[in-house]
Amino acid sequence: MATLELKNVSKKFGAVTAMNKVSFSADEGGFFVLLGAPGAGKTTTINTICGIEEVDEGKITLGGEDITHELPQTRDMAIAFENYALYPHLTVFQNLLFPLESPLRAKEMSKNERAKRVKEIADLLSISELLHRYPRELSGGQKQRVSLGRTLVRRPKLYLLDEPIAHLDAKLRHRMRSELKKIQKEFGITAIYATPDQLEALSMADTLAILNKGVIEQVGTPDDIYYHPVNSYVAGFISDPPMNFMPALLGNGGLDLTWGEPCRIPLGAGDHRALEQKAAGQPVKVGVRPVDISFVSPSDPRAQMKGKVAMLDTLGQTSIVMVEIGPNRMMAKVDSDHRPEHGEAVGICIKMERVLYFEAASGLRIHGGESVGTAE
Repeated sequence: MATLELKNVSKKFGAVTAMNKVSFSADEGGFFVLLGAPGAGKTTTINTICGIEEVDEGKITLGGEDITHELPQTRDMAIAFENYALYPHLTVFQNLLFPLESPLRAKEMSKNERAKRVKEIADLLSISELLHRYPRELSGGQKQRVSLGRTLVRRPKLYLLDEPIAHLDAKLRHRMRSELKKIQKEFGITAIYATPDQLEALSMADTLAILNKGVIEQVGTPDDIYYHPVNSYVAGFISDPPMNFMPALLGNGGLDLTWGEPCRIPLGAGDHRALEQKAAGQPVKVGVRPVDISFVSPSDPRAQMKGKVAMLDTLGQTSIVMVEIGPNRMMAKVDSDHRPEHGEAVGICIKMERVLYFEAASGLRIHGGESVGTAE
């Protein structure tokens, strides 16, 4: 077990800055998730930690020791890549065994212990029947499980997992999320896990870092980041579907939306005072998550806005509803038992206690989320 720390690490590829003074600390024995869109710098971060890529500046420490310029094979890390990286001339058994037979690891276990360890991991990943096969005889999902198994077969100081279950089917991916967390906790090994999937990140992370174009936007617990995002980028990225943003100006007793037809959303006294102190006379962005929207009749006095259902996507128990409000659109996520019909006129109700407010220019959060602290 060991604590990993990056201090102002930067990495460029030509004119492209893949990491820009990235700093974070992954606690000993914790599950640390790097979350970001494709191209955000997740894989580059993983590669600099394990030594595949040399950093341009900054410092990396593991267990308090500076490993910034150590060779990859001496860093005592195990890595699972998205692209499998299996040896084509070796069977699945031999691929899984390979990390245990390297010159640095061969003396740690006997031959029988190594074979037993391989079979334990194969059983865990449901690939025992594949041990005699070669990579060319496997499906994409099977290859990914073998690649993951080759990482888990070891007991290193650090696991580096770069989208290791991306190619698995939904059912197996759900199971493997739970198994990975269980294995990591049982072994007590620090893990760095990279993913573009916010739901996967929220469900797995002890600590979560949002990476955007090589920059760390925010680091915190999943609850901290979901309920108290530092800016509109984080708020939008961590919401599924993405958060609705509406431009507005603060008026007497409410917010005047500056999109489509004139519309005023009433504010509680506390929210009004807070916004008056921080954003008086300044344009703001109002952030509303789709899950915080419900529908009523257009004539219902509770309706804060009115619109027409333009798209309906039913996903079993829940439904995604897109409503047109003049020239603008708003997304809602509702219980399928209470969804409106396509083309139906609806009144829109917003849970105002869940609304977040951001500076229009910088995107920084100026109010909202302070009183919310635990996930539902």
